[in-house]
Amino acid sequence: MEALDGNEAAYVKELLEFVSIPSVSAIPDNQKDILKAADWVKKRLKTAGLQNVRVLENPKGPRPAVYGEFIVDTNLPVALIYGHYDVQPADPVENWSSPPFKPIVKDGAVWGRGASDDKSHLGAIQAVEAMLKIDKTLPVNIKFIIEGEEEIGSPYLEPFLEEYSETLACDFVISADGGQTSETQPSLTLGLRGAAAIEIEITSLNRDVHSGMYGGAVQNPARALIQLLYTMFDPVTNKVLVKDFYKKVRKITPEDRDDILAMNFDDTAELVQAIGALEPLGEEGFSSLERIWLRPTLEIVGIAGGYAGAGIKTVLPATAVAKLAARLVPDQDPKEILALLEAHIQEHHPKACNVTVRELGFKAFPFVTDRNSPVNTAAAKILKEVIGAEPQYVRNGATIPAMAAFQKYLGAETTTLAFALSSDAVHAPNERYSLKQYSTSRVAYVKFLYELGTEIKRGRLKSKNSEGSNAAGASRDSPESDHSEL
Repeated sequence: MEALDGNEAAYVKELLEFVSIPSVSAIPDNQKDILKAADWVKKRLKTAGLQNVRVLENPKGPRPAVYGEFIVDTNLPVALIYGHYDVQPADPVENWSSPPFKPIVKDGAVWGRGASDDKSHLGAIQAVEAMLKIDKTLPVNIKFIIEGEEEIGSPYLEPFLEEYSETLACDFVISADGGQTSETQPSLTLGLRGAAAIEIEITSLNRDVHSGMYGGAVQNPARALIQLLYTMFDPVTNKVLVKDFYKKVRKITPEDRDDILAMNFDDTAELVQAIGALEPLGEEGFSSLERIWLRPTLEIVGIAGGYAGAGIKTVLPATAVAKLAARLVPDQDPKEILALLEAHIQEHHPKACNVTVRELGFKAFPFVTDRNSPVNTAAAKILKEVIGAEPQYVRNGATIPAMAAFQKYLGAETTTLAFALSSDAVHAPNERYSLKQYSTSRVAYVKFLYELGTEIKRGRLKSKNSEGSNAAGASRDSPESDHSEL
C-alpha cells in the first residue's frame, strides 16, 4: 500500500471539499450545485488517471452522471464501480451540531451531509489512483459511473442505462454505496429491498375555513385522510391490508434464517437503545430482522394538514397530504404495487372530497445476488483480510435502485464493497464517516482489484469478450457534455 501511505491528510482534505458542495438532488432549483458536484467528480477522476472521463447527460432527467475508464486489455473482464454524488436534504438543520455543508473533522470522523452516503465512494477512486501511480496499469479493466439522483430513487436511471448500455458494458458491478456491520465485523450484502412511493392529496374546500362556522357541516380533509390511511393497516397484526400486497412475496428460506441467526440481532440494543423505540413492533409472526430484510412494508413517511404551530388555530384545512413509501422484496414489482395502492385508494375513497394520487418517482426492483458468485467470493475474502473476521451474509432493508437495474440492463454480476456504518447517521442530522473506515475502504479496494486479477489468471473470472461482446471496447459511441458552463 506504498502509494496510499503518507497521503491521509490529503485524502481527508478531499472529502471535506467534496462534502462542502450541497448537492441535494431533492431540491428542484439546486441544479447549480448538482452540476458543481458532477464537475468535481469529473476533475477527480481525471486526476486519478482515468481515461475518457466525461459527464454523461441523462436523456430524460436533469442530473447527469460522471464516467471514467481505464482499459488495460480488451480481452480482460471489466469491473464497473458505482457511486453517487447527490445527497439527502440536511433538514432539520437546527439539529446538527455543526453546519451540514461546512464539514469538520471531529472524534475521528468527517462530519457533514453526504460524508458517508455516498461521497465516501471517493476511497475507491483514491485506491485506483494509487495503483496506477505504482504499477502504471491495473489487473482488470475499470469503469466508474457516479450518478446524481440516487437519493430521489434514481427515477431516470433506466432510460440512462438504455442510452449508455454500450458505454457501461461490463462483466461485474461493484457498488461503493453500502456498509459494514461494524468496524470489527464485516458483512457482504446479498440483497436490498425495492421501493415504490406515492403522495395522496385530499381536498374538499377552496380555502381553510373556521371550524366553528363550518365544522360538522362539510368534509374535513385531515379527518378524511386519516380514515383512508386507517384502511391500509391492521392495528392488531400490523399487516398491510392492501389487496394482493403480499401475493408475490418470496418465502423465507432456511438459509435466510441461518444468516439471521448468525447476526445475533438484539432488539433492545438495535431498536430501543440505538434509536429510542419504546419496543419492537411490526408484522405479526416475524422477527425484527426478518421484517427489515425479507418482508415488505408500507410506511407513512410524511403527513400534513391544518395548523401545527404553537397554540391553537381553529380552522378546517382545505387540503391534507400524506406521503407513503413501500419497501419491496423478491418477487414484487414496483409498478404492480403502485397499481394496487391506487386501486385501494379508489375503493376506499372518502365521501365529499377529491383524492389525487401522485407517483413520486422513487421506484425500484428488489436486488438479490448469489453469495457464491466469483465476485462475491473475492469480496468476502478481502473483507476478512482487511477487517479480520469472517463476513456475515446480510440483506439490507434500504434500496439502491441501481443494483437491480444493473442486473437487468447490463447483465452483470453485482456486489457491494462499501464501508459505511449504522452509527454514521445517514439521512439524519450529524452524519459522519469514520476516518478508520475511510482508510479501510482504500486498502480494501486495492486488495480487491488485485484479487480480481488473480482470479482472472486462474480462469475463474472471464470476460464477456470470450462470448463476442464488447464490454471493454472503446466507449465513444454515446453523447456527452463537458459542462463547460461549470
